[in-house]
Amino acid sequence: MTAPTDWLRARAMATPEARALDLVGGQTASFAALDGRAEALAAALAKRPPTRILAAETDQAEALALLALAAPRAGQVLLPINPALPAERRAALLAAAGLTADATLTTLPAPTATPLASGLALKPEAVHLVIATSGSTGTPKGAMLTGRTLAAAARSSRHLIPLGPGDVWLGCLPMVHIGGLSTLFRCLEAGATLRLHPRFDLDAVAADLAAGRVSHVSLVPAMLDRLIAAGCRPAPRLRCALIGGAALSATLAERAAAAGWPLLISYGMSETASQLATQPFAEGWHPGLAGAPLPGLEIGFSASGRIRVRGASVMSGYLTPDLTPGQGLDPEGWFETNDLGQFDAEGRLVIRGRADDMLISGGENIHPADVESLAGRCPGVRAIAVTGRPDPTWGDLVVAIVVGEITSEDFLDWCQRHLPAHLRPRAMVRVDQLPLTSVGKPDRAALREIAASNKT
Repeated sequence: MTAPTDWLRARAMATPEARALDLVGGQTASFAALDGRAEALAAALAKRPPTRILAAETDQAEALALLALAAPRAGQVLLPINPALPAERRAALLAAAGLTADATLTTLPAPTATPLASGLALKPEAVHLVIATSGSTGTPKGAMLTGRTLAAAARSSRHLIPLGPGDVWLGCLPMVHIGGLSTLFRCLEAGATLRLHPRFDLDAVAADLAAGRVSHVSLVPAMLDRLIAAGCRPAPRLRCALIGGAALSATLAERAAAAGWPLLISYGMSETASQLATQPFAEGWHPGLAGAPLPGLEIGFSASGRIRVRGASVMSGYLTPDLTPGQGLDPEGWFETNDLGQFDAEGRLVIRGRADDMLISGGENIHPADVESLAGRCPGVRAIAVTGRPDPTWGDLVVAIVVGEITSEDFLDWCQRHLPAHLRPRAMVRVDQLPLTSVGKPDRAALREIAASNKT
């Protein structure tokens, strides 16, 4: 099994003039041109002081795409670092890589035409990419992904999501995370074009979708909500709107489907090279339903209900300075997540929330995702996240953080009539937008702060 950078070389030889990269602003690159750029950058990287792990501290989408293809050719493992990462988390991540604080690459070196020395390129079974996990608290970890892992993830994705030459995937997720880079790898594997946006710009993304420039798009729910609120209706060419990164509410999904969005709801993480399972909205989706696992993956559950996964697209382990595999996996290769789940009657994965988000309110164990999926159906609620506030009576008083035109009184009254007693929010705070992490997940620490500072 080859790796993404090998796919680029093969495409450059088989279909050199086919379009590989389409940048907002008018610049394009054929497979041959992109391969040449990756080779010239690899040669420049090889001239720098030798390093096994290349820590690139940039959020420039095009630069990270090129580095992901060039670094393995230069025998280097790419570790993208978000420049917005807090100093202590940045330091911890570099320490896990065995690097010093001044060891990061912040700008691309000038490309060189000097031929690469033979034998430099990483083999497919070697680690090619390390992705920092996106947890909002605690010490960051790096998921080590081999060339084979990345290849398996892209190929298994295409089993569920048809993609091929002539298709165009719109990429606007951050390329410092696996959700952004996976769009590049999928397009290279399938011979499709990546239309790469430098960031999520509402007007630019909406224009591409409405004009029919793309057939596929990856979004987090917050992006989808903004597009729908702006009146964006995708052209018929769009066949796949892959939604992931955070839980999708029933209200938002129904609004999107009514506006013509072909939704596929995805569940995955850095440790599984993005997708783990995917469920089309049109095939009976409901909140929490993640769908069937991708080919090549096994799913199981711990005694406490945590989801466990192993297979070809699971990481080789968490980052260590010498890239030793196994950390974070059990001896049989299982990775245990912090998500709680179960199979439904049809063998599809259902997510019940995160084990570390559980609230204990009135003696009951409450999963915020259960409350969000029910209370999110309240008329006037555009987006919702549920957290807890310390309370002498309840233990954790359940607080709903809501985006939408609804009063606290009306919302709590609706919940009183429609939710089971133990799942009812006892307070509501209205905000203009939910606090999110850089990959679009609810920022649980910020939610707790909002709940604590808005007592009513």
